[in-house]
Amino acid sequence: MPWPFIQHDPNLCIEKEEKSTRLIHVVLAGSDKNSAYAFQTIIENSIKQFSIFQTTVEAESFLNLNFENFFDYLDSGLKTLKKHQADILIRICQDKNNIRLNFQTPDLYFTDTPPFFSLLSSIYLPASIFNTSLLVPEISTLIASTLIALCLKKDERYISYLQNFIKILSKNKIPQGIDSELLSHILNLLAFNYIAANMSHFEKQDVKVILNLIKFAQQKKNKEYNALIDAGLLSTLGQMYQCATTGKNANTYMLLERAIESYKKAQKHFNKYVFPYDYGRLSLVLAKLHFRIFKLSNDNQTLRDAIFYLREAEKIFTKTLFENLWAEIEHNLGIYLAVLSSRSNNESIVMLSIQSFEKEQQVYSKTNAPQTWANIETLIADTYYHFGKKTSQIKHLEKAIEHYGNAFEVFAELKNTEKLSQIETYVQKADEEIMLLEK
Repeated sequence: MPWPFIQHDPNLCIEKEEKSTRLIHVVLAGSDKNSAYAFQTIIENSIKQFSIFQTTVEAESFLNLNFENFFDYLDSGLKTLKKHQADILIRICQDKNNIRLNFQTPDLYFTDTPPFFSLLSSIYLPASIFNTSLLVPEISTLIASTLIALCLKKDERYISYLQNFIKILSKNKIPQGIDSELLSHILNLLAFNYIAANMSHFEKQDVKVILNLIKFAQQKKNKEYNALIDAGLLSTLGQMYQCATTGKNANTYMLLERAIESYKKAQKHFNKYVFPYDYGRLSLVLAKLHFRIFKLSNDNQTLRDAIFYLREAEKIFTKTLFENLWAEIEHNLGIYLAVLSSRSNNESIVMLSIQSFEKEQQVYSKTNAPQTWANIETLIADTYYHFGKKTSQIKHLEKAIEHYGNAFEVFAELKNTEKLSQIETYVQKADEEIMLLEK
């Protein structure tokens, strides 16, 4: 039986690898040195067949992936990745008669851009297929393609390898010995890799393929792992709709709505107190998608929804642990609130917007990032200016001039003549507004 619903190219051949492509460093870790080492060795041998990987094998002391110790699981993985300066960690753990693999990258929850494969999502393989020195080619290729998909953010040159692997999987059959109850995990991983391989040029046929894979996976899912596999499948589905907005003649509004619906359903499986980082990451994605809907619809409720989800993400991704992501959240909050304030006469919303920009400046200060700091000052000034003009309040226009002045000083030191010219124009407009109000 072929991999479901994927058309294959019988004339496929692997393209010659580019020598300039950096090797992907993979660490293979097991929870128990004695029981997991044999599985680690077989997986290492299998992925070393592909010359773009370098591997390290070690026994990592980590707890099983249970609800009560997710933080230990995440943190120990980050320590292992840092220790080896590795790109990706594969955790290998025996679960009854199956072998579970989980994947982790250093930036797993530090970015909200696809492709994303949750640490909670797994691939389960029957222990019986680990009876030779190498895994069957289809499984080896699936693992290799996943490693590449998760490293695309670091180096887009891997995309040609991933596309070739997907073509190989498309023409092969489902491996023998894979029980139907495990198939949903494998199909979810295949759908995820298919999305990653086609992110930049999604077409209707790609959407059809992935929908069929996920539909088939949902039919095969094991009730024992129902919540997490449901969450994984829905997250993959959301990524598909999100990426499909880049396709030619795409119905962007409809696709955004479907992506939002899928992500919301996935989020229901991720309790924010038990799995906060998955909940928070989905909140970030939902905020951005709602804002895109707002720009298409001009509907204030979608703007409020975007702000709500950013507030949810703000509770999860703190400045202490996620400094740059926290700053990005505050930046977007500042913008979203500024837009909302421009559509109302609510001064408290203006001040909330400015507070968010000022929080961002705690990360990008005048000392360590002067140009970024000055750009934020300009946004603060713009917010004051537009609200002051809308409500005819001189005090806000004067605050705008003050912050424009702060930005002007920095841009003068940086000799940024373009910015200086822009600020001079803004200040002139603010002065003219004040003069009109004082008459």
